[in-house]
Amino acid sequence: MTGSLQIKNGVFYAVLNIKDSTGKRKQKWISTGLIVKGNKKKAEQFLNELKSQYEEMAQEKETNYIEPPEIMFCDFLKEWITLNKSNIQVTTYDGYIHMLNKHVYPYFKEEGILLTKVKPMDIQRYYAKKLEEGLSPNTVIKHHGIIRSALQYAVKTNLIKENAADYVDKPRREKFIAGYYNADELNKLFAAAKGSTIETPILLAAYYGLRRSEVLGLTWDAIDFNNGVITIKQKVVRGFEDGKLVSLPQNKLKSETSYRSLPLCDVIRNHLEQVKYNQEKNKALLGSDYNYEYDGYICVTSTGNLLQPDYITETFAKLLKKHKLKKIRFHDLRHSCATLLLNLGFSMKEIQVWLGHSDFQITAKTYAHVDYKNKIVMIDRVSNMLCG
Repeated sequence: MTGSLQIKNGVFYAVLNIKDSTGKRKQKWISTGLIVKGNKKKAEQFLNELKSQYEEMAQEKETNYIEPPEIMFCDFLKEWITLNKSNIQVTTYDGYIHMLNKHVYPYFKEEGILLTKVKPMDIQRYYAKKLEEGLSPNTVIKHHGIIRSALQYAVKTNLIKENAADYVDKPRREKFIAGYYNADELNKLFAAAKGSTIETPILLAAYYGLRRSEVLGLTWDAIDFNNGVITIKQKVVRGFEDGKLVSLPQNKLKSETSYRSLPLCDVIRNHLEQVKYNQEKNKALLGSDYNYEYDGYICVTSTGNLLQPDYITETFAKLLKKHKLKKIRFHDLRHSCATLLLNLGFSMKEIQVWLGHSDFQITAKTYAHVDYKNKIVMIDRVSNMLCG
């Protein structure tokens, strides 16, 4: 550890030559708080004490590092996700497991790279490989998040000295433009879905812009037929329980603003009344063969089983293909609802509240492209006024 005194703006500064996390030397300037006149000895004492402190810190850091046993990088990733399960939301954990098992683990398993030997170039090659295979930059960025968080934990627990992912260039994020249906397309969809097992989820997602998890989480006590109110207060997500992929009801929604009450329109009221009538009819018909585990939920099969998230997604895609409708995702029904509201003249702030977005910027960024029609109206009005 070397250092010197330097003068800046009439004050002594201690300048230390230290090594950063990559081993490169750099200068660190620290003010002594002492003016130059009459304080040279005090400044020198300050510098020597500071050098001693930094030398002790460097020595302590080196001493604390323990050479870890040889563990494969892919195995460490799997262990890290398991250890952090309680700190990760169920849906996020499910996504992590899918990414790990399908992409990250197989690649690094084949490469045979040890945790202690992971280099930035190893990670960079992985990103390049996945982009070449057709994964979107946004998806690869999610992989980067997993890898970086896991390596950060390894640094924190003294398994490695530095995080190789910090020196990797992650892909540039692509701007997402949501797909959507207009009013005519939605009406064609409603006609195609009439009487199908996913008619109710489609109607709720399109009319209210509900997320798939919110649709599945709706229970009859959330529907106030007397006062005409529908309350979004819980969800059903896909997650692992005892090693099996199951649907898990949860009272905790995505954010505080996701808890919301919306007016019950006549179309949905009439539809839900018919659904409730059919459920009671099926209970009476099947008796003990009816599954009462999900009694009280709206989106169930004729035998009482809760509709599964994946089933809705897959059945929706098949429905569109069968009826030769434009291909969109089930989640795009939420975007379709927002688009209709925007085209009807409602503000971004009003749409934010309706959708339950936690941040106005989320709404603004997602639907900025749809708002272009309003910009045309604006320039037309400006032009008419100026040209008079």
